[in-house]
Amino acid sequence: MIRYELPYPVSTNGLFFNASRGRVKTDRYKAWRKAAGEAILVQGRKRMHGYVSLSMALVRPDQRRRDLSNTIKAVEDLLVEMQVIDDDSLVQRISIQWVESGPACAVIVQQAEGAMAA
Repeated sequence: MIRYELPYPVSTNGLFFNASRGRVKTDRYKAWRKAAGEAILVQGRKRMHGYVSLSMALVRPDQRRRDLSNTIKAVEDLLVEMQVIDDDSLVQRISIQWVESGPACAVIVQQAEGAMAA
């Protein structure tokens, strides 16, 4: 198991903008990736190969309505960029929830287990 505490992720809606040269990372996303990457390095970067499961717990940064699922993409891409996981296509299961207190974003990476019963 690998656990990281990260800054609150940028919403999927705020990751990129359209430019004449295609999709470009926003300044806010670049700043978050830098800060979150440094947080991983400070906490000790570890690697997990193959299929993984992610568990995320987030504390609401304010009282605005937010879509919890819009926080997943930034975290997945960061874990790939920091070489914690091989590729986000290998994520087999994601559990995500709001919590009342704690770090802005806590993510746990584990080896994926067998399939869930439907």
